[in-house]
Amino acid sequence: MNEVTIGHQGELRFRVEPIERNSDGTFDYVVVTANLEGLRVSKRVYDFDRWSPLLSYFEELANNWRGWNGDKTFDSLEGDFRLSAKHDGHVRVSFELEETYPPNPWAAKGQIVLDPGEELTAAVEALRALSSAR
Repeated sequence: MNEVTIGHQGELRFRVEPIERNSDGTFDYVVVTANLEGLRVSKRVYDFDRWSPLLSYFEELANNWRGWNGDKTFDSLEGDFRLSAKHDGHVRVSFELEETYPPNPWAAKGQIVLDPGEELTAAVEALRALSSAR
């Protein structure tokens, strides 16, 4: 498995390019793509820890599928990809992607929606499969 797509009102896609897997099957870079009505943006994002913090973030959301107070946040190592989730009967995950390097810096923000329970659990299982694929 090289790609995971989550969300049903807007989507986030996490893709590992096969040539970017390390010899042990792990990876340091993920191409994050956001697809919303009127917006499609992609960014290659770095993390040295096998992306386990992203999996842990979604596991925490799934474990608390009945709801939580406030925002639950995730920040990539270099701060160029951020998530913030709220629960209001649905799980609303706001995202920010940005490229800060010249000559063409840019930033994009949006929100996807996940149903708590099965859809959130499926997202965790897919992310787990992506991180363990060889």
